[in-house]
Amino acid sequence: MKTTSEYTLYHTPSLIFTPRKRRYTANLLYVEDGLVLVRLGKTDIPVYTGQGFWLPFECLHALTITPNTRLHQLAVSPRTQHPLPESVGHVVLSPLLAAGLMELGTPTASVLTAAQSHHIQTVILDQITHLAPTQQLDAPTQALADCTAFAQTGQPPVSTAQHYQLQALTQLTIAQLQEYFTVRQLRAAMKSGKTWERAAESAGVSTADADTLCTRYACVFES
Repeated sequence: MKTTSEYTLYHTPSLIFTPRKRRYTANLLYVEDGLVLVRLGKTDIPVYTGQGFWLPFECLHALTITPNTRLHQLAVSPRTQHPLPESVGHVVLSPLLAAGLMELGTPTASVLTAAQSHHIQTVILDQITHLAPTQQLDAPTQALADCTAFAQTGQPPVSTAQHYQLQALTQLTIAQLQEYFTVRQLRAAMKSGKTWERAAESAGVSTADADTLCTRYACVFES
């Protein structure tokens, strides 16, 4: 990273998995639309439309970005002189901070000069110093976290109300979430060197079903 901060917009129809590793940068995530799952340890923490999430320096994590999600990410270099939050967790973005990220993500942002982009990111960095990350989940996020945990283990939600809340917050069904986790398991098994048959077995699906998923998510398995 040549500058103090670096902006990235994720917005594709594809399912995206970022590698699980300890990053030297700190990262601010803002989900303008959709759902991102932040994997910390064995837990996937949901971040959905309108929510922000802060990942401090050297935080081991991975992201699962569901299809068509619009995710703004600002990576911050350790060279920054701004005093940044040291804990991980959800954050409430000020209107100015959210507007700055969305400005960098507009189609016209490509015409911004380096100085203009740097100025916007400097304002964003100043706003980040006021963030207060929390690991305490509010009621809607906790309900979504419960659905995510059920989907990860292949179980249905505890109640129909939970499933409705999942759909209301993310426009996704529990079946879709389960499928995304299965694809993640298959991909991880393949990258670990398992045969396709063993990978399917470890993901709890038949080889035929694994073949179908491989075709449907070809770009994911090729990445």
